[in-house]
Amino acid sequence: MPDYQPSSGMATRRVQPRNSDEEANRSRTIRPDLEPAPQPWPGLPYVAVLVMCGFLALQLYPSTHWRHPQDRLKRWVPHGDPQIVQATGKDSFYSTLDEVQVQQAEDLAAQEELSALPKDEDHDEDTLAFLKKAGEQEVHIFVSTDASDFRPLAVLVNSTISNALHPERLHFHLVMPPSHRFRAKHLSAFFRDVKIEIVSENIDLKEMESHISFRNNSKARPELQSVYNFVPFLLPRYFKDIDRFIYLDADVVVKGNIEELLQIDLEDRAAAAVEDCSQKLETYFDFDQLAKIQARPNKPAWVPSVPINSEACVFNRGVLVINTKQWIKEQVTEAILWWMDEFHDADSVLYKYGLSQPPFLLALYGKYKKLETLWNVRGLGRHEFSEHEREFLEKKYNHKPDRKPFISFEADSAKILHFNGKFKPWKRVRPVGASKDVISRCGAKGVECAKLWWEYLSPLADEILKHDDTM
Repeated sequence: MPDYQPSSGMATRRVQPRNSDEEANRSRTIRPDLEPAPQPWPGLPYVAVLVMCGFLALQLYPSTHWRHPQDRLKRWVPHGDPQIVQATGKDSFYSTLDEVQVQQAEDLAAQEELSALPKDEDHDEDTLAFLKKAGEQEVHIFVSTDASDFRPLAVLVNSTISNALHPERLHFHLVMPPSHRFRAKHLSAFFRDVKIEIVSENIDLKEMESHISFRNNSKARPELQSVYNFVPFLLPRYFKDIDRFIYLDADVVVKGNIEELLQIDLEDRAAAAVEDCSQKLETYFDFDQLAKIQARPNKPAWVPSVPINSEACVFNRGVLVINTKQWIKEQVTEAILWWMDEFHDADSVLYKYGLSQPPFLLALYGKYKKLETLWNVRGLGRHEFSEHEREFLEKKYNHKPDRKPFISFEADSAKILHFNGKFKPWKRVRPVGASKDVISRCGAKGVECAKLWWEYLSPLADEILKHDDTM
């Protein structure tokens, strides 16, 4: 039967019957005008509150695992496991337990090798005893900086522990403004198993500040007035219990085993430093004034009695090994402060091109131990040679380099790369690929020196520490 009967005169039309599913759905349609709205389960709000409280309790519960911010594999490590966190400057700072076992084997092999050294004239019993003691003791490394950018410190620590035979023996002492103490803890998060200590509160900087002066015609950069640039000269006074320590400028990359510096015989010298014979003392000092000072009848004991040689080589204070007792005995700190006062009181400029380096050169003139040149391959933050340096290199290599860019010929075998100069790698963008805007080149292949610095700072760490710098 049709659904309806058409009226006469109209065409007959057959209406298709409705689909049974459609009919069923329609029958279940809620009629708001006839039926009440559905009500939720009465206990659901209470369950939601309990779940939220549970999540809150989990946040307050002590953690059992941690995840290193530089581990891109996001692995969870139980607290207390014997892990070694080594910043390799690659994709991760993480090392596995197998690497710990390898390190233990290397330690054992090193001890056996030390005990097997021949006791001939090159290695007498006293030398062997000294080497054994140096190989077992903590390596104290001091760094002083007032920079708010912590990336240089990260590179310094990362490169040092990456190339040390026993990174667990390294102890970093940082001297920095009090305002940086909290942010320094962020740096420690990258090197969880490394001893990093802030020691600024142990040092009174007021005395040093009273001796610092600046003269516009000294050709020194104004930023060198910072008291933190003079801190290494005060360290022996405040850390007398450390027989020997290493001081590093914050703008270095350590490529060698830093522990070797403690095994050097200082021969009762107050300090050891690297000579740079491409620069002479005549570059820094007014020798007429020095001669008048030396001619005074009542000059202090630290003023040389014989004329200072203007052709003597410069030695850089960016990498130092300090013999604490001998430094104090020879009154090196007092000598440096005295020469700084002479600079302030002089009628004309006594020294130029620096504020901390020149008085250091005078105070330790003829009293320092020469380190191997590779322990401070410097100038990598400079963009050109001086004319005197070009002449020196022409005599040494039979080739006079162009004035620009600065080239370091020893960088390939360097144990420490020193980026002294105003063009710091972290103040420029990370170099990628070939670049025409190169400040300095390193080694036989002429690699852009900045790339050697950036190898020890991953892009992730760079972003984290740059962001931290803006806080």
